[in-house]
Amino acid sequence: MEQGMTRFKWLPIAVAAAVALSNPFMLVAMGATLGLIFFCCDNRITYRRIAGLAMLPLLGLVLWLEPLLSFFALTASFIGVWTLRKNFFSSVTSNALVGCLIAAVLTAGVVLETSPAVWNQIEANALATQQRWQKLAVKEDQTDSEQKELWNKWNRLAVKIIPGHFVLMMIASFFISIILYRRYGKSRLPLSLGCSQFDQYRFEDNWVWLVIIGLVLALLFSANETALRVAINILFVMGMLYIIRGLAVMFYFIAKRQGGILMRVLLVALCLTPMVMFHLVFGLLDTWMDFRRNVPATR
Repeated sequence: MEQGMTRFKWLPIAVAAAVALSNPFMLVAMGATLGLIFFCCDNRITYRRIAGLAMLPLLGLVLWLEPLLSFFALTASFIGVWTLRKNFFSSVTSNALVGCLIAAVLTAGVVLETSPAVWNQIEANALATQQRWQKLAVKEDQTDSEQKELWNKWNRLAVKIIPGHFVLMMIASFFISIILYRRYGKSRLPLSLGCSQFDQYRFEDNWVWLVIIGLVLALLFSANETALRVAINILFVMGMLYIIRGLAVMFYFIAKRQGGILMRVLLVALCLTPMVMFHLVFGLLDTWMDFRRNVPATR
């Protein structure tokens, strides 16, 4: 039993290491976020020193990674940890989202002022990768012009939501860092470190206004390429977050009715199908209907 508990204790580190090593961006994001949390919030001076020293090799990795993406990851990490430390929000998602939004605006400013070619290269690499995976996954009929046009539209959409992908990876990195800190850290400050059970997951209801802004931009300014890109990325990121919130609501009702793990697996599998729209609807409706009234309003 003790051996099993020991394995479970190291499980968060193993998961974090596997994710970080498979994704250089998330390695930088998690390293910066976790290091800053320990450096700014832990009450053990030895751990704060270790976190400070660990940031040095991270800077070397930042120089190796794409500078633009590193700038976004470091900025989002710094702002997210700062808002966490100041307790501006009572949910981890809001701290991460604010960090990502401010970092995205600053990164966009850098792109417009100094390095538009760098971002164009990132998009070109992403398009090439998308087309390569497409050829491996599907046998394309060169004579079918409709299928070819459909794939081209899909590839262009995938390129447009690249910023949203990096925002979601940054939020995931923030959550993994929080889980690790909750497990191994000892805070000297009263921090809001989120929920310990998935069926309690939620975030501030005011974020629904960001969804409304995205819809307005998409409907009224669709002729403007920049506004449309902003709208698509806002709806993509917030849509994913509300899908997760809707899944948490469903898990809550399953636990309340003492449902089994098979039902949970089925609900997760449905996220890969068009039925995921039900998860999204549940997540959005939870803003007004508050399905889990016994769960704190912000987690």
